[in-house]
Amino acid sequence: MSKERFSWIKDLIDTNAKAFGTYVTLLCLRFNWHYRDFESAPSMESYDYSSFESHMKEILKLYLIGRDRYEAFEAIRSFFNKIFTQHGSEALKAGSRNRLLEQIEGEFFETFIKAYKKYLKLDEIPREFKGRVALLLRKVRSRRIPVFSETISGSVGVSNYHINEFLKSLNLNEEEMKTFYQYLVNSGIVIYCGYGNYIIPIPCFLDDTLKALEEGIEGVRVAEVRTREAEAVSGRFIGVKPSREVLEIVVAEALRSLGFSVQTDVRLPAKGGDIEVDVWGVKSVGNAQFRVYVSCKNWDKDVDRTVVDQEFGRVLQLNQLPHLRIFVVRSLTEPARKAAFDDGFFVIELGEKATTDNAQEIYSIVYNKLKDIFIGITPEKIMRAIERLREAMKLLEEVM
Repeated sequence: MSKERFSWIKDLIDTNAKAFGTYVTLLCLRFNWHYRDFESAPSMESYDYSSFESHMKEILKLYLIGRDRYEAFEAIRSFFNKIFTQHGSEALKAGSRNRLLEQIEGEFFETFIKAYKKYLKLDEIPREFKGRVALLLRKVRSRRIPVFSETISGSVGVSNYHINEFLKSLNLNEEEMKTFYQYLVNSGIVIYCGYGNYIIPIPCFLDDTLKALEEGIEGVRVAEVRTREAEAVSGRFIGVKPSREVLEIVVAEALRSLGFSVQTDVRLPAKGGDIEVDVWGVKSVGNAQFRVYVSCKNWDKDVDRTVVDQEFGRVLQLNQLPHLRIFVVRSLTEPARKAAFDDGFFVIELGEKATTDNAQEIYSIVYNKLKDIFIGITPEKIMRAIERLREAMKLLEEVM
């Protein structure tokens, strides 16, 4: 259905240059105008939007030349005009337009990734700055540097205030900070979107991009970049007993690194009284929220079928049903594993009990498994899950 809905885009992404222009336009519309409503469809040919056209030309000058730049700019103008003419009132209002743009980013995710990475100029960043750039990206990715907005796929908007705070923590002087920004913009790591704000596209957060930045950085510096996230996790376990809390903290930290707001051991409203949930994660998706329920069983023995049945019953009692439910356990019996899959749980089996000694290793396992789950669930599927759950809840209310 979505392929047919967005069929008009195909001619705007059939070369890397066109796809790059289309993607940059999408991101600038999403983050520059994420609160702006229109009464009628704007046109790039109109004088009122000539500043947007000039801004896009300046972006292209940084990355493309010759035929590529020409193709990209033609795609920019076409995408800008067609997003409004093809989708009418849906594109005029900020909220529905943001959802529309995010659906397009998700639908053509691989094409946009390929095109953006082709023109990403990491060689523009001197060796002595690459480690700092990688550290910035890791901190933004884990939300230890706040973002003001984000798409379902993971592109974000960051204010220069928060980037400046990060740079000050590295003891950079004013001239060094100015130079750092130049490298960020000229390489394509960030796109300036006005008012002191920057866009960081999702391709810049991918592991291969980070590894490319970190390769060749000498000794201490590469260790510093690659272990900051690990230190943040390990530091949480000082004084924590080797019990279920260890696993809950690990899972919570992994979800935070993936952009979720997280609560542990939280009591949530349910039919017949509150229910305690081990880990509850929430992430904004457009104007909606995507909810994740995680049950952590840090036991010495295998989790059996009875426990799975009880957990499934607890989920159904919640007033706010999760869109995704996950079991994180040392191991399950075969009947329990089958029941969990039948009941719609994702299962992460660790093979060992989480302790303060192996917490970082367990974190890596959990983080990578969760990342694989969310990569497998495309942004469009997330939106469909949210809408279906809303419809189901409405029907349930009508019946009751």
